[in-house]
Amino acid sequence: MCRAYYDAAVVNPARHIRALVATWRGRFILVFLAIQLLLPLHYYALRRDRHDERFAWRMFSPMRMSHCSAKFAADGQPLELGKQFHEAWIETAERGRFVVIEAMAAKLCERHSRVDVSLDCTYLDQPPAHYGGHNMCEVPQL
Repeated sequence: MCRAYYDAAVVNPARHIRALVATWRGRFILVFLAIQLLLPLHYYALRRDRHDERFAWRMFSPMRMSHCSAKFAADGQPLELGKQFHEAWIETAERGRFVVIEAMAAKLCERHSRVDVSLDCTYLDQPPAHYGGHNMCEVPQL
């Protein structure tokens, strides 16, 4: 009797995984868990813009406390962004999000032949950084 009780209490993980993989629901659960674990690795391995921490394991990151100042100039004249873009775009650009700034520059390039963009950022845990400073109509990335 003691042996039967012991055998019932022993967990065999291989048997449980095989049972999980045998059904479509189990395969769905495994794929979903794999995506949830692997998607945040995109931030650390592939992402060009460290200011964009969506889908990353960075809940209390000091990057969220960074402040950036984006300056746009079209044909040598400074631009007033509030007249051309929604406030949400401007606030997101002040967080240093490259994709947003590049999209804003692309929209401005439709109306101007030269759009210079410079982005100056200050951080809590690292020295200040400068991005851009060139014609975004010719080189569309910061």
